[in-house]
Amino acid sequence: MISLIRVTWCVAVLIAATASAQADYPDKPIRDVLHVSPGGGTDVMARKLGNVLQTILGQTLVIDNRAGGRGASQMAELRMAKPDGYAIGSVTNTHIATFHQTLRQYTVDSVDWIAKLVAEPYLVVVRSDSPIKSLRDLVDTIKAQPGSTVIAGFTRGSGSHIAWEMLMNAAGVPDDAANWVPYDSVADGVTAVLGGHGLATVAYVDLVRDNVEAGKLRVIGVMADKPLAQFPNVPTFKDQGFNVPSSWQQWRGIIGPKGIPEPIKQKLADAIKTALATPDMQAYLKSGSLEDSYLGPKDFTAFAHEQDTLTIEWLKKLGMMK
Repeated sequence: MISLIRVTWCVAVLIAATASAQADYPDKPIRDVLHVSPGGGTDVMARKLGNVLQTILGQTLVIDNRAGGRGASQMAELRMAKPDGYAIGSVTNTHIATFHQTLRQYTVDSVDWIAKLVAEPYLVVVRSDSPIKSLRDLVDTIKAQPGSTVIAGFTRGSGSHIAWEMLMNAAGVPDDAANWVPYDSVADGVTAVLGGHGLATVAYVDLVRDNVEAGKLRVIGVMADKPLAQFPNVPTFKDQGFNVPSSWQQWRGIIGPKGIPEPIKQKLADAIKTALATPDMQAYLKSGSLEDSYLGPKDFTAFAHEQDTLTIEWLKKLGMMK
């Protein structure tokens, strides 16, 4: 009887301690493990968000850059971290693709999906001196010259590559009609088009806006539900007759080690939602042409699984996955 009482007392103490720790969260700095080097878009946004979260949560967000292996270094670090809310990480749609390619030891269920932050619709752009004025012009050009058109893009299997293949599929263009030439980054693909080394590329607003405003590039289609504020006169893919899933976008979010207690996860997500709505963050998003697309833990988890299903479908279509 005494042993039973002691066990019951220990369990009660443990439960009370756990509840107290969750209520006091956070009581020390939070480490944000990034999959990129300092200076890129994800890194800059993490630092901006961290500055605002510090005033909301009362603790510093320490940026820990773990670039390498298309997310391998970051994921290994998160796997070793305790699921207590003091280690979180950046995530983009590229992670989901790599889970089925180079990081097959992970799945969407290997992490906790805390909050979706922003989205960047994909755009198709050409040089401004190109005779191509629309997606239909581009499709007709590819069909008229099968095998000779070069599309300067990012890595095969990347989000932008899949976006391109979605367009080609919707347009009824054969797989080998256009040559997708992979570059080291989306920005490099834009540079290639500027240099005349590709007919078109798939990019984001912030990577092309300056060159569009300077009269060097033309946006001919946006992969979104409605025209963008930055390019209000450019019609969407669907408005031009190409039925593609507008939910397929470049997005950024926050993940953590699997098993973070729900109260802590929700407190983090609520703080992030509050931070995104502040004038400072809204001004930053506007300046970077980023769309606030916040989702909390439950909805972000469901979204990740939807994206995973779509990614698998297209990697199989591209012959990059069995």
